[in-house]
Amino acid sequence: SGSDLVLISGQECENIKPRRTEGRRSREYRRLMIKMLGKDYVPIALHLLGGIQFGLFAKKSFLKEIEHVSIADVTCGIGNVFHNKGAIAAFLQLKARNPPEDSDAPRSKSLRMVFVTAHMAAHVKNSDARDADFWRISNELEAQSPEGFLPKQRTEVATDDRSFLFDSVDRAFFCGDLNYRIDLPREVTEYTILTGGKEAAWDNLLPHDQLFRTMTERRAFPGFAEGNVKFAPTFKFDKDTGEYDTSHKQRIPAWTDRILFKPWGTRVLSYESVPGAQHSDHRPVHGTFRVNMEGRELPPKKKRRQKQNKKKKDSSE
Repeated sequence: SGSDLVLISGQECENIKPRRTEGRRSREYRRLMIKMLGKDYVPIALHLLGGIQFGLFAKKSFLKEIEHVSIADVTCGIGNVFHNKGAIAAFLQLKARNPPEDSDAPRSKSLRMVFVTAHMAAHVKNSDARDADFWRISNELEAQSPEGFLPKQRTEVATDDRSFLFDSVDRAFFCGDLNYRIDLPREVTEYTILTGGKEAAWDNLLPHDQLFRTMTERRAFPGFAEGNVKFAPTFKFDKDTGEYDTSHKQRIPAWTDRILFKPWGTRVLSYESVPGAQHSDHRPVHGTFRVNMEGRELPPKKKRRQKQNKKKKDSSE
């Protein structure tokens, strides 16, 4: 049967260098996305930013549910100008699938979703820079959101640990090479992976994962969640092998590649990596999610009328 919506994204799909036309590797990546999904799927959002590729596809039978789709991007490279780091997003508005209307609990007739893929700041010491990338991406995408997609006014007082964009939409996914590392020595990390047994190893390493700490302390990705990480660190491998980095840099294995989501109305069905895909120094990660299509609850009509009547009464006085 297949999913109604499929997002495929990649990072470092092209060498970053000045070029007037799109490179061969990038074109091939996009061609393979379309080919492998087959005739049952239609691309509704395709975009390229430097080496970042973004492809959002919908089943043909699902197209009638789509009311609006648009794309935005944010650069986060050197000086916030270079495309070697950044993000691509799709704003998607769907017809909500609401239960029979209940006057006491009216719901929005549309469902607003945001899909983001990002390539964030590199190197183990730059966790704060990755946090800053998230907030830049959030703020820039908010500014680029389609007219009417977000509420006109903030319903709550803005704080440093809230994202108006991601708090306002109904469903949100944020994935990619987020580049968060493990704050442990290489020897300890690798020894834990090799000797700890899969479940125990991940449980022992995850408390030292920078993204885990960032989310726990709400330094970035406030309100986001992640499926249970039951796979080995996905970076950095020697290409075409199962060995972690044997170069002189001896990079610490890490879960750089992640899929995060806002948990309202979203349930994780699977969250895995592909250890056999050894063509890169990363291992790809994929997830499957079940998303509730009901619209967001609106204030009861009676209360809204009462507020309107009170305003009229106050103005007459």
